Amino acid sequence: MSLREDILHVSRSLLVKEGFGKMSMRKIAKEVDVSATSIYLHFKNKDELLLALIESSIAHLADILQKQLKDGDDPIQKLEKLADGFIYFALNHPQEYEIIYMVRPEEMPKFPKEKFNQIRKVYELLADIIDEGCQKGVLQVEDPLMSAYTVWAQLHGVASVVISKRLDTRIPVEPFVKQAVDHVIQGFITQKTMV
Repeated sequence: MSLREDILHVSRSLLVKEGFGKMSMRKIAKEVDVSATSIYLHFKNKDELLLALIESSIAHLADILQKQLKDGDDPIQKLEKLADGFIYFALNHPQEYEIIYMVRPEEMPKFPKEKFNQIRKVYELLADIIDEGCQKGVLQVEDPLMSAYTVWAQLHGVASVVISKRLDTRIPVEPFVKQAVDHVIQGFITQKTMV
């Protein structure tokens, strides 16, 4: 691992554990076992470091989602695979997931517009699949982008309950996740028959 990757790894952990306000370049340097000056060679300040963490996490999520999709899949299969990929990322990379979706906005530096467009691509990918489903007559929604955010909000709820350990201990995680994702997808499929 390069020094830059070490810095990002330690920073990710500190950010999730302590929050952006308590994370300092000095703490990061101590954890990585280098001088603070070494960190400034890679990141000019704490804001730039956080933006790098968000950017790398978004790129990782987008990569996982793209790998889930195949050209031959119908829109419903794509929707299912995208949902599975999203949940997989959240549960297997919880620190990265939390950095993208759960760090409080007031703790963050202003996110540059061009970088914010990267996270929009995740929603647009989902919106494109929903739109494809509408074009093929298997889905019927008025606004694919709004529907994409609706799907994301439901999946985020599922992921958040598990990551934050708020799931009732009587409910096994894996069956809960599978059933919850199935309900999200089925909700979209049945919309067509209800309209």
